Amino acid sequence: MALLFCHGLESGPIGRKSQALLDAGYTVRAPDCRGFDLGARVRAITAAIVAEPRPPVIVGSSFGGIAGLLAALAAADQGIVVPSLVLLAPALHLPLDGALDRPLAPPAPTSILHGRGDTIIPIEVSRRFAAEHGARLIEVDDDHRLGRSLAHVLELVAAAPGVDPPRG
Repeated sequence: MALLFCHGLESGPIGRKSQALLDAGYTVRAPDCRGFDLGARVRAITAAIVAEPRPPVIVGSSFGGIAGLLAALAAADQGIVVPSLVLLAPALHLPLDGALDRPLAPPAPTSILHGRGDTIIPIEVSRRFAAEHGARLIEVDDDHRLGRSLAHVLELVAAAPGVDPPRG
């Protein structure tokens, strides 16, 4: 299955993580959600999930992590279940209101990669989420950007249920 990369708040569809996935030979779709609030991101990502011929594996970074999870839940409400989620230092602590206020129980197997030195999103957020929802949490010696952990990102993606092997 293709990967649907959900970028963070201050990045774009082609950043270090998505480029590493492309360079590794994965098929990556990455909607451009720059300037979108959370609701608009969730709608755009949900539309991208629905548009794929087979539900994609979600890879969400920071703000894109919470948006990707919410989009996976919205797609599941429509009967489309993604095979897995890989969340990278996800912003799972953000308050949700209105139509986005819902339980965050992942609809598919979920792995989280989070840096112990993250000063933007405390690692405790991912620890709590993993404990509550049975997600796999990998802690690394890195900061929020996970720039020193791209090999771990590739390993998590390769191990995620439903991922097609990289090309070449």
